Amino acid sequence: MLWLLLAVTSVGGGRATDLVLRSAAFPLWVRLLGLLGMVLAHFPLKRTGKLLRRMGEPEKWGCTTRLVTTDIYQCVRHPHHVGVGFFMTSLGLLIGHPWSFLIITISQWAWVFGFLFLVEEKELVKKFGEEYKAYRRQVPMLFPNPVCAITVLSRPIDALK
Repeated sequence: MLWLLLAVTSVGGGRATDLVLRSAAFPLWVRLLGLLGMVLAHFPLKRTGKLLRRMGEPEKWGCTTRLVTTDIYQCVRHPHHVGVGFFMTSLGLLIGHPWSFLIITISQWAWVFGFLFLVEEKELVKKFGEEYKAYRRQVPMLFPNPVCAITVLSRPIDALK
């Protein structure tokens, strides 16, 4: 709920700032790039949910009893958060004004980094111990190797069965 409140506030605050300052709109091609980014962000977001349900023995939404290190998780430790950050950055481009873009992008990535460093990484170390520490040394937190990510995302998720 807090993230949703932040998203609505950042979009509203950005648009209000752009209206007050009468900021010029981005070119159409930049806005279309934002739309494309939002569509592309959908794939890792949907994939992580499926993976956690299939492989992680979910206790409740987003929680697992087993550390998932295959598929997209072999490229990046937090693919869902990458997807959220990329989606919101793309939304800022689609809205198409400089202050909206800056406010949305900075606030959303600050939320992602803050949540990961202050909450999630600590919880994962506590829950999975040395197994997670070893995984953390091998796999980047947020910025995957593009070749790895494209290779994995181009395979059907059903290949995991």
